[in-house]
Amino acid sequence: MTNEPTIRSIIEQELERRGYSLSSFASRSGINRGTLSAILNGNPPKPIAIRQLDLMTEALEQPEGHFYPLYVNECVDSDQPNRRRVKAFLLRCAEVGQTECIQEVLDRIVENLSYIPMIFEIGEELYEKGLREESRLFYNVVIESEKYQHSERLAISHYRLFRLSLGDDAEANLIAATRFELYLYRLPEDYQLDGLLHLANAYLTLQKWVQTEIYSDELRNLAKMVYKNYERAYLQGKAFQFRAERNLVVYYGQGYVLKGIALQFQRRYEEIPEYIAGYADLSWFVGLNESGKEEVEKFKLFAKLNTYNLKVLLGDQSIIPEYIESVKKHPPEILPSLRVIVEASNIHNFFIDDILEQFNIDTGLYDRADNYYRLEVSKDRYLRLFYHLSVYYLRKKEFEEGISKILITLKIAISLKNYNYFMKLIPLFERYRSFATEGQLKEYETLLEGVIKDA
Repeated sequence: MTNEPTIRSIIEQELERRGYSLSSFASRSGINRGTLSAILNGNPPKPIAIRQLDLMTEALEQPEGHFYPLYVNECVDSDQPNRRRVKAFLLRCAEVGQTECIQEVLDRIVENLSYIPMIFEIGEELYEKGLREESRLFYNVVIESEKYQHSERLAISHYRLFRLSLGDDAEANLIAATRFELYLYRLPEDYQLDGLLHLANAYLTLQKWVQTEIYSDELRNLAKMVYKNYERAYLQGKAFQFRAERNLVVYYGQGYVLKGIALQFQRRYEEIPEYIAGYADLSWFVGLNESGKEEVEKFKLFAKLNTYNLKVLLGDQSIIPEYIESVKKHPPEILPSLRVIVEASNIHNFFIDDILEQFNIDTGLYDRADNYYRLEVSKDRYLRLFYHLSVYYLRKKEFEEGISKILITLKIAISLKNYNYFMKLIPLFERYRSFATEGQLKEYETLLEGVIKDA
């Protein structure tokens, strides 16, 4: 026998303390007096709906979710609790941030595997509403409890957690990508397109060129196959189910774009034109809506700028003024384009001070309101840009500026846990240590101490 207060006893105490009768509280809360009486005095008492509890909470001038911890017992009141009530409660808990209540309910019902489909559905509903962190709790339960290892909901749950895990931490991104790979091909084709796109992007920022090529090739091939089926259905006037997050043309074009970028970083320049041609004009796609047409125009821009990239990387300096004027019309492209120009100047030993003076590089080029690139992609580009700027200024024998750029790059690499660049920057600094100021040496030591402390 427990002496813990029940939700009804607490509400009754509040009514007595405030001097509310059933009639006055019914008027204040908007709940019928007879319903209130059945809830508080019935034998057995009428179950409380979550909407009714919210109305009572508001009428008692308490914050949202105040009584939710007590409501868990009301909601999960037997071995076979009312599923509609459980679902409504879990959704409301997610909306008001009561994650402890969510976990307690899930812990109580998870042993009954018949609840797994409902738990998955709630996770999907929250994910679509943008309550991504709250949805993670539900996907974790599905992964831990799903007995059918080839079930679609298990694969989708792994995919959702992969997406939720992607961020600034390169080490965490690698772990998330390798875990998800095992479930990629258990996804429906439209989800596979999303999975392939994000895997290719993840490995690109991790500088895993082989994996980037593999997944961009597979993305391109799958997009072509799905397009054939879509085209057939479109021409026959039939409906075509497509649940991917973006327009089909995006996956088709990105398969070419990502392949070209991977080749660029490996300096396999002679192979790149074939892939630029693959996305330069995708207006032949049938059934493009307005967003699809916008994506086609964006790919035309990418093709134009990547053609400039290729020429500059091959040593053509004459094209740079034209390139810069094009980039200025499309501000989100300034960061990736500058990185290429600085890298090319280091490869071919020319100087670009007049170009650098046209941009305020130190104010965070990646953090733009109009940026259509994912933040982690832009941060990775910012890291690469500053690494090449470090080399550029050291090459010019502007040692203090070069070392300053090394330290900025080192900070970014540490924050992103990008150990590839960390291992490039340490020997670069040590090579020029004798040119560092006292302040720069102190900052360098402080950064390294922080790394050791966090190791």
